[in-house]
Amino acid sequence: MDHGFAYNRLALRGIYEHLVGHANWIVHQANPEPRNLPALREWAPDGVIGHITDPEFAEGLVAWGGPVVSTTSALGTDIFPVVDVDHFAAGRLAAEHFLEHGHISFAFFGSSTTGFSIEREHGFRERIESAGYTVLSCHADPLLSRHRDESWIRTEEEIERWLLQLPRPCAIFVSNDVSARTVTNAANQLGLRIPEELSILSVDNDEFECLFTTPTLSSIEVPAVQIGRAAARILQQILEGEVTESGTLLPPVQVIERQSTDLVATKDHAVVKAVSYIRANLTEQISVDDIADASQCSRRTLERRFREALDRTVHDELMRQRLARARRLLQETDMPLEKLARQSGFTDSRRLGLVFKKRFATTPAAFRRSLH
Repeated sequence: MDHGFAYNRLALRGIYEHLVGHANWIVHQANPEPRNLPALREWAPDGVIGHITDPEFAEGLVAWGGPVVSTTSALGTDIFPVVDVDHFAAGRLAAEHFLEHGHISFAFFGSSTTGFSIEREHGFRERIESAGYTVLSCHADPLLSRHRDESWIRTEEEIERWLLQLPRPCAIFVSNDVSARTVTNAANQLGLRIPEELSILSVDNDEFECLFTTPTLSSIEVPAVQIGRAAARILQQILEGEVTESGTLLPPVQVIERQSTDLVATKDHAVVKAVSYIRANLTEQISVDDIADASQCSRRTLERRFREALDRTVHDELMRQRLARARRLLQETDMPLEKLARQSGFTDSRRLGLVFKKRFATTPAAFRRSLH
C-alpha cells in the first residue's frame, strides 16, 4: 500500500488492530506497482493485502498465484476478494446531504473510467434524479493526482470553463478529496464564492486535503480502519483454510461538514438564521420557540417557511443536527454516553437512545461497538 494517502494509512492501522491478539504475521510494506513484482516473488509471502488499482500489477499477482485481498474495487470484484466502501451509497449520502440543505441545482466532477468514481456518480445521480432534479457532470480521465503536469493544467482550465457554466447557487459532488481541492482552487481563481455560490462536497475525509483547502473542505468519511481490519480477517481465513467470504462493501460513515458546505441553500433569511442558531447552540437545551425567537418570526411562520425551503420541520432540523453530532462523538471519542448525550443537546442518555434507535435502528452503544 502507498502510505502517502490517508485512506491507506488508516487501512494499515486496521490491519494492525486485527493482528493484535489474532495473528503473528511478519509484515512487509511496499507500493502496489509492477516494478515491485520481482521483489514480491523473492519475498515469497504467504499472502498479500493491497490497494490494487494497476491492471499490470494485478496480472502479476494472479501469475504469482498466492492469496490476495484488495482494499479497493477499482479493478472490479472478480479478480480478488475485495473489501471496500460502498461507493454507490457514498454518492447517495452526498445527494441526501445537499437535498437536506435545500439545493435545487447539482453537479458532479470525477472520472468516467475509474470504478469508484463511476459508482459514486451513479449513486449521486440516482438520488438527485429521484427527487426531480438533474446533474451536470464534468469528467477528467485519468482522475487528477497530486502531481501537476501539462494534462493536469489543461484539466484545471477545463474545470474553470465548466464552473462558469453552472447555475448558481450549485451543489457540486466531487469523487475524491484530491480532485475536490483542485475544483475549489479553480473556483477561487475565478472569484466564485464558496459556499455561497458553489457548495463542494467530496469523499475520503483526508485531513491533509480537506484542511489545506480554502475554504476547508466538507467530505464523506469512509470506514478505512474497518476495511483494513476486515481485509486482514479474510486473508487470515484463507491462510487457515476456512471457507471465507468473497469480500464485502462497508457503508460510508458520515458527512464531515466543514466550510465548503456550511450554508443552507435558501434565500429565506429567517430559515438561515434558524439553522445557524441551532448549530451555534447545539449543546444547549434549546426549544423550537427559542429558535423562532432567534429567527425573529413566529413559530407558525417559521414552521411554514421551513417546510417551503427545506421540506422538514424545525424540530426535524434540530434532531438531525443533534444526531449528527452524537454519531461523530460516538466514533471519535470514548466519552461516556451520559456526557455524550448532553454534549449533543439531549437531556440524558435515555432520550438519546430512543431518538438514535428510531433514526438508525440501533442503539448508541451498539453503533460504537460496530466501529471496532
